[in-house]
Amino acid sequence: MPFNIHDFKSQGLALNGARPSLFSVSIPQWPYMNGAYSQVPYTAKASSLPQSNINEVEVGYFGRKIKLMGDRVYPNWVITVYNDEDFLIRNSLLNWHEQMNSTVENLETPAGTQIAPSDYKKEIIVTQYSKGGMENQGMPIYKCKLFGAFPVNISPITLDYDATNQIEMFDVEFAY
Repeated sequence: MPFNIHDFKSQGLALNGARPSLFSVSIPQWPYMNGAYSQVPYTAKASSLPQSNINEVEVGYFGRKIKLMGDRVYPNWVITVYNDEDFLIRNSLLNWHEQMNSTVENLETPAGTQIAPSDYKKEIIVTQYSKGGMENQGMPIYKCKLFGAFPVNISPITLDYDATNQIEMFDVEFAY
């Protein structure tokens, strides 16, 4: 196939390519601190569209291995969040952790009552937007829902005298 730039433009990236900066993250049923829900789409600085994995199953026969498809697995998913001086998102996430396993009593909730999976597992929606043009101007072009998500790791916030003119950020890892 001979090189033709016009074919590439019309077939390869006919809509000028999706942009990684046009996205939002939302957790509609955010538990334990409702005000955090409204801030997440604005403070989620970086994320990813989740990867898709299917494990392989190796089967041996006379000293040789063949690979067959296995189960679909969902690796943990991470977002990076801007931290505001009210610490609303971070405190809400820490409270989410506290409700799943309290730091003092080592119980599911501080009162010792059982917590149902529907109380701590929530749906997360990652939306990719168009950059404009055609009939999709600024509209969602891809949505991904993560079901049964809960935070498993809240990263530390680095404090540093030399980190001037910066806003604090931290990562949150979710299992789903």
